[in-house]
Order: sequence, then structure tokens, then C-alpha cells
Amino acid sequence: MDDPKRALAGLARRLYRRGWMEGTGGNLSLREGDRIFITPSGLHKGRIRPEEILEMTLEGTPLSPGQLRPSAETSIHLVLYRILPKIRAVIHVHTPEAVVASTLGKSELSLPPLEVIKGLGHHDPAKAPPIPIFENDLSVEQIAGNIKLRMEKANAPLPALLIRHHGTTAWGESIDDALRHIELVEFCFRVLLESRQ
Repeated sequence: MDDPKRALAGLARRLYRRGWMEGTGGNLSLREGDRIFITPSGLHKGRIRPEEILEMTLEGTPLSPGQLRPSAETSIHLVLYRILPKIRAVIHVHTPEAVVASTLGKSELSLPPLEVIKGLGHHDPAKAPPIPIFENDLSVEQIAGNIKLRMEKANAPLPALLIRHHGTTAWGESIDDALRHIELVEFCFRVLLESRQ
């Protein structure tokens, strides 16, 4: 893998240009061993530099000196790494499609049986599980706790979740896997919304 800080900064700029990480919105992380590299809070994702990516332990202890704070959603990244030990990357984006899609289900959203769902690890798109929807909360720790409770019990879930009126989080065993997963889920959201018009 490239230098994790350079990889995350480059991906943040790429997703910003795509319109998925407007302004300071969204966050990314990579895991290497017992360390996490994560985007900082409050910085414009289209101009982020590798030296601004922060490092911490899996327990959330900061390892980067300085004034920058880790993403406000750090606790969500950490809980996903703990309950899904094989994953190495987490991507969280804010798209209009995800915000609208998050209102279409009470606690989960079934995706249309599209061929692209095979790229999410389910060979029969018609039998793929729904995407869980979590209520947004001013306390990100509360959201992370709810994710932990539900995801620990999930059997072969899709590698993504929605936070209502907020955005999509996807993960994978590499940064490329996580990027593929978020792209495919967002594609499904667009198809779902267009089919309802």
C-alpha cells in the first residue's frame, strides 16, 4: 500500500471533486496493524494534505501531536474496526442520494436486485440483505453504540450502512474494496430514487 497518509489525502480530494465530500463533510480512515490513520475534523476535504492526516491507536488514543482533532465520527470508525476485524478501510460520504435514501426505510433499506450487488459480496442480488439505517444523533458515541449492538448480531451484512439525514458509511479489507463498496451502494441509491420518480 502507498503511504497511508498520502493515500487518504488523495482519496479525500478525489471524493471532494466527485461531490461526495463537500467542504469539511465526510471522513476516511485506514487501519495498519494496531494503528488507525484518519482525516481530521473541520478541514476542507478538497485541500487536505498528507501531513494533516492523524494517527491513533485502535482504542482511540491520539498519536499525532498538534492542534488538529480527529474526525467527529471517529468513534464509528473505531467500532467498525473492532467488530469487523478483517476490514482495513472505512469511508463516510455525504451525498443527496444517501440522505433521501435514508428516509425510505424505518430501520433498514432493501436495495433493488441489481447486478452490481455482486460487487458487494452477494452473488444473488435478489437475496442480498438490506442496508441498516441508524438514527442520527447529536452524540456520535450514541450512533456508534447503536451500530455496535446491531452489527455484532448481523449475519453476512452488506459492507455499508446509512445514518438518517446524514450519509453513507462503507468499509472493506482494503481502501480499494471500501471505495468499490461505497460506489456500488451509491449507484444503487441513485437507481432506487430514479425508479420512484
